[in-house]
Amino acid sequence: MASTTLVQRLTPYFYIAPAIGVACLFSFVSMGVSLWVSFQHYDAFAGGSQFVGLDNYRRALFAEDSYFWLAMRHTFVYVIMSVVGTLLSALPLALLCLRAHYGQALFRTLYFLPSITPGVVLALVFFHIFGNYGQLLDHSWSALPALALLGVWAGAGYNMVIFLAGLTEIPQLLYDAARVDGANQWQQFRHVTLPMLRNTLVFVTVMTIIGSFQVFTSVYIMTSGGPERSTEVIAYSIFLNAFSVAGQMGYASALAWLLFAVIFVFVFFQMRVFRSRRIYDE
Repeated sequence: MASTTLVQRLTPYFYIAPAIGVACLFSFVSMGVSLWVSFQHYDAFAGGSQFVGLDNYRRALFAEDSYFWLAMRHTFVYVIMSVVGTLLSALPLALLCLRAHYGQALFRTLYFLPSITPGVVLALVFFHIFGNYGQLLDHSWSALPALALLGVWAGAGYNMVIFLAGLTEIPQLLYDAARVDGANQWQQFRHVTLPMLRNTLVFVTVMTIIGSFQVFTSVYIMTSGGPERSTEVIAYSIFLNAFSVAGQMGYASALAWLLFAVIFVFVFFQMRVFRSRRIYDE
């Protein structure tokens, strides 16, 4: 009887064991290898490695020939534009869909389609729109905003669905009470909708920040870091250093871990700020 109970308790773990094994192999093991390589001078093409300690990190942070800070500056600008654009597009779309009496499912599907379209396809479409016809990608001042516009457009539908789910959870009784107190539409949005959407806003903002810091596909397809390195973000810089002729895999791994540290610190402090405002209290 005891053995039967033990088997029953372990059965769920047997089902998820393959997925956990794959995740460990391609996530945690890969991260461990990457961390080890970041302390090496590793040439992926010639083979062989040499332990150099923190030299790769010092080169990224302090060397005169390093483009790390330039890439991080471009990345931060992209993140800001993406977060602002996402909040200004996805939330209004969700409010419009919520108020739609007819065709809500149709509009929701149409807005969501870009989110499930492969990024390469979207990048090629926007490359022809902005490059061949609009020429926005030919100028250093407009190329990065054009990439951010693609990111906002591609993710607006997904974030709209998240916001829509949060909006439907707000009790109608709160709006009725606000109207009884004489609140207009803007006051209802400010004092009822936004406070009740705080958890959803945190989720969308954090996920947008994480995804924007890792932007790569659109840069690779549309600009290749140009013009004049104006769109060379950190993820693209990691790719160049890892798979360029020099094959600086160790240096690229150090850049990747620096990017991880930046994302971790940024999200950690953001979550601490929101938590101090009792975001998660129901």
